[in-house]
Amino acid sequence: MKLNIMFKKYFIDVIIAYFFVSFGFVSAQGWEEESKWEISGYFKNASSWMISGGNANEMLKCENIFQLEPMYRLSEDIEIFGIFRAYYDAVFDLEKSGWTDGFRFKKEIKKNNTNTVSDPVRELYANITWGRLFVRLGKQQVGWGEAIGMKMLDVVNPQDMRELNQLDFEDSHIPLWMANFIYYPPVMGTSLQLLLIPDIEPHYIPPAGYPFTPLLVNRYQQLEDQGILHLNRGPNMGKSISQNVKNMEIGVRWYQNLPYLEYSLNYFYHWSDVPGLYPGSPLYPDSPLYTPMNYDLKYNRFHTLGGSFTRIFDRFFGLEGVSLKGEIAAHLKDRVHYAYTSPLSDPTNPLGIKMAKTDSFNYYLALDKFFFTDYHVLLQFFQFISLDYEEGYFLDEVDSVFSLYLSTDYLQERILPDLLWVYSDDGSLWFRGRCTLKLTDYWSFNIGSNLYFEHPYGDQDNVFLEAKYEF
Repeated sequence: MKLNIMFKKYFIDVIIAYFFVSFGFVSAQGWEEESKWEISGYFKNASSWMISGGNANEMLKCENIFQLEPMYRLSEDIEIFGIFRAYYDAVFDLEKSGWTDGFRFKKEIKKNNTNTVSDPVRELYANITWGRLFVRLGKQQVGWGEAIGMKMLDVVNPQDMRELNQLDFEDSHIPLWMANFIYYPPVMGTSLQLLLIPDIEPHYIPPAGYPFTPLLVNRYQQLEDQGILHLNRGPNMGKSISQNVKNMEIGVRWYQNLPYLEYSLNYFYHWSDVPGLYPGSPLYPDSPLYTPMNYDLKYNRFHTLGGSFTRIFDRFFGLEGVSLKGEIAAHLKDRVHYAYTSPLSDPTNPLGIKMAKTDSFNYYLALDKFFFTDYHVLLQFFQFISLDYEEGYFLDEVDSVFSLYLSTDYLQERILPDLLWVYSDDGSLWFRGRCTLKLTDYWSFNIGSNLYFEHPYGDQDNVFLEAKYEF
């Protein structure tokens, strides 16, 4: 039996048993035991409208979410926590024309869908403390990176890409079933983390026709509809990877917090989050699947080595209280698409595309400071470097990105505005401005916009409004 199936079945059975047994204890022992329960959650509507391009004035989403977050203390050393979601996107009921007209994948977008942000079981895990060892077993998120707006060391959980990077990564992560061990040695401020991840999932890429779908996905879907292209999404291809002990992802992280300095050393052996395109076996004219273009979608496995640091300075170039942050992520034996010939020049590979092994070195530096106590300024610089670049690669040899993040608060954290600019050296610019208004301890509203200039995804400018009731 595959490890992932065994792991999920065993863990879910244990969690369900714990919940039922715990509920029995609560009923039998009265109100004193009920203090072991904590239940919170929220109702939220998140809506957005596009304001430019061919889809201007059309609704992008109308998500309705009910989230329940129960936590039960089984003992002083064991806690059980879950996040469960009921989800429905009413955009297809409200928007009858434009991009929603004829969209074939409505069921995939509008209702609960596993391995996306709309998964009905978003998180479900047990926290176990045993001396210096902390263990978290179950479906969870692990954040290794702290960069805002772009990812660098945040490689553990895949991402739901239906809104690119517009959401905070905590909200766009796809949680995974895993065993998360953290050992705290008898040295102040240190920890050693081990991740064993049998649940292997890629990024969720929205299907063809969705506003933020990559251009190549739309083009490939057109060729498939015309019978020209056949993409093999069988086992270990396209949307799934055989989940067993041999394919398990493994992560290790050492962390230490020293006076004025904290750092980590990270290693992750994992699968790519998007598949590569490989020429498939020939499909002959007498086959019912005959097509001149037959390709397999496959994932590759590679190593990520890296680390992070935060250095706090009493004074930095005349400024007081400045933090210098950094992250490094070196990807070894990854794959990249490259055009080895012109299209239709090779009958066995009509697209003229192959996958090449590649190593890359990527880093992130940031200056972080609070001005006048409440004004947070974060200046970020990212660079993505291909160490073995060759002509024809579907990426640049060096990509540089500059970013500026500003945030503050007013009226005792009742009004929380923030601004984010992300500028790439190819000339594209993304601007996000938003403001959270906390009217009461229960009700809050979030308003804002995303504006794109010279962006490869085209005109996807949008405004958004979220209303949230927490309990």
